[in-house]
Amino acid sequence: MQRPTCKGLRVRSPADAHIIFHAVSLGLLPIVSRRLDAEERRAITTGCVFVWEERGPNTEATGLGIERWTDSIRWGPSRVRDEFLFYHEKQQAEVEMGSDSDAAFYKEKLIKQTYSVFADTPKGRRKWHLIAYFTHGTLPSLRTIHDIPELASLHVPFGKYMSARSKPRPPRDAQGLVPLSYLENIPPIRRHPLDEKALMSFTLTFR
Repeated sequence: MQRPTCKGLRVRSPADAHIIFHAVSLGLLPIVSRRLDAEERRAITTGCVFVWEERGPNTEATGLGIERWTDSIRWGPSRVRDEFLFYHEKQQAEVEMGSDSDAAFYKEKLIKQTYSVFADTPKGRRKWHLIAYFTHGTLPSLRTIHDIPELASLHVPFGKYMSARSKPRPPRDAQGLVPLSYLENIPPIRRHPLDEKALMSFTLTFR
């Protein structure tokens, strides 16, 4: 059975996510190499964190990568916060009928938190995704990166993991300049009559 990348953990910030990505890159944590099967989807619970690589057009046929994430859970629309996308589970209230009295209980809905980066790997640039599940009620009891010494001590190289939501600035190079042939064919700008008169006067003075 394929296990999550982390269990019992909450991701507080993009910096936390980058540490998890780096731990996966170093082989300290496992990466999800295929889509979850039915049993693995049923095992999803609060505190589960999964890291997976998106399969692109240049990915090797037998290489790592998943086309899209599926967990068989119905989700509401996404909400953006701090570069994360959050989805709230859609679920009907479960009602359990007792023999003596009616007792209704509500299963707390899961929240899915997602974050994506472009990672520099030995095989080139790859798109990695992090999926974390939690509930509001269990969030305070989940561990953080700082509670796990192996993760807390990791140093993430600057620029190794770039948020996929960030828009890179276009490079400032010769490709961004106007062609010289275009500039050479632009007609001269017509001067104001007063400027033209002053220029003519200046020219005549020095002849």
